[in-house]
Amino acid sequence: MKPPNVAGWLVVALVVAACEAAVRLLDLYDSVAAPTAAFGALVAGLASGELSGEIGTTLESYAGGLALAVAAGVVLGVVLGSSRVLQDASFVVIEFLRPIPAVALIPLAILFLGLGVPMRRFVIAYAAVWPILINTLYGVRGGDRLLHDVARTSGVSSAGRLVRVALPAALPSIATGIRVSASIALLVGVTAEFLSPGTGGIGSYMHRQQLAFQLPELYGAVVLVGVLGYAINVALGAAERRVVFWVGEGRTGAR
Repeated sequence: MKPPNVAGWLVVALVVAACEAAVRLLDLYDSVAAPTAAFGALVAGLASGELSGEIGTTLESYAGGLALAVAAGVVLGVVLGSSRVLQDASFVVIEFLRPIPAVALIPLAILFLGLGVPMRRFVIAYAAVWPILINTLYGVRGGDRLLHDVARTSGVSSAGRLVRVALPAALPSIATGIRVSASIALLVGVTAEFLSPGTGGIGSYMHRQQLAFQLPELYGAVVLVGVLGYAINVALGAAERRVVFWVGEGRTGAR
């Protein structure tokens, strides 16, 4: 078990104290919520159920979209990475689609899928699939060719080499891609909710508070998104250290 990051939390406390002092000393209450007010609004929203009820809606879309991205990214990455011909044939399409921001597709997704969960899952999956796909592809390409040769001479089929050699060798890269994509997926999911108000979720809650100019509640929701992102990253990091244990603590703990 990793020791707590005391220095990191000390910096957080200092930043919060500095923000609180700046708001009070410069009288910025009309444009910025003080940290104490934001935390108070966050606790009140969670206790009343007004905000806590939106967490489940956000996580439902988030988990579904991220799961689709992991499945598609890993499968495509392993297949493309194992064949130079397929990789070259798909290069132009991938490099054309990858730079397109997922938020730019939200209007089109709303047009075809409506304002509900399927739309949010689609844009989340689209945003999250690229880091997983690219990391998986290059993880497979960077595998030790000697292992493939040994498996081939041992009579292992092509499909068997993908599952028993290429996939395990690419696991550290896949884990990195998933952790990067997890943060992107949360960001895009909340943005999609913000741009489709009335459909529920933390982003929709933020939109309501912005229209009502309820700054403490708005900032409290922003803090909640940050806490969720941090918790997800910590959970994925712990899972990575268990699953990809052979790469060492230094590599998995560095991200």
